[in-house]
Amino acid sequence: MRPTGLRRGLAWAGRVLGATVIVAAASGRLPHLVLTQAVVSSLLTMVVAPLSLLDRTTGESRRRWSIPAFPAVVLMSVGTVGSQAPPVVAAIGQGGPLAVLALSVLVLMAMGFWSVVMPPSRLQGLHAVGYVLLGSMPISMPAMFLIMLPRDIYTAFHTAAPGPLSAMDDQTFAGFVLFAFVKITLFVAFTVLFVSALAQRTEGEDGGDDGGSDRQPPGIPGWVRALLQGEPTVEEPVVERRAGELTRT
Repeated sequence: MRPTGLRRGLAWAGRVLGATVIVAAASGRLPHLVLTQAVVSSLLTMVVAPLSLLDRTTGESRRRWSIPAFPAVVLMSVGTVGSQAPPVVAAIGQGGPLAVLALSVLVLMAMGFWSVVMPPSRLQGLHAVGYVLLGSMPISMPAMFLIMLPRDIYTAFHTAAPGPLSAMDDQTFAGFVLFAFVKITLFVAFTVLFVSALAQRTEGEDGGDDGGSDRQPPGIPGWVRALLQGEPTVEEPVVERRAGELTRT
């Protein structure tokens, strides 16, 4: 099954966006902020990676960009945590080949995560919904740490080239950006997968209905069916009124 023109267009748009972001980061001309690195990594992992997989085709190559679910979550978690480590942020901030290498590895890790649920997917239905829901928890951890940490962990980065924001504001805003990208993207993915799973289940139930509305469900005892049909379970006495008195027969 070949992807539609819209999906191919979105996939190529994602690749162009990814190349543009990596080239811009490698130039070293972006604002010297942790916030900048948070935007770069979020765009690559939450936007570029899933879009780039939209034009995959089904068939023999359906597992070409799909890995098992657990390793995919582990790789994505390592990538998101590692991309916010102070040495990595400093390397990306300086630009050059090292920044290209770090961001390219990050994109590949993110593509491994999204390949599990992007069509042709390894997991479908409610399994895919659970995968996205559980995967969102470790991916959100770097953002939560940056928001809640009481001190600046990027002291060397901020000392090398002071930016327009204070050190703590820069770190906190970076955490909020990461958190917003992760939650919004995974909420959209969760919603799409849940609606798709619900639609497939509804279609399956409708397809199995043969219109036999009067058919009794299996396993119901005979006395229950008799009650439902209004039949007496034991022989009941007939009461007749004759000449003002009751006669039992």
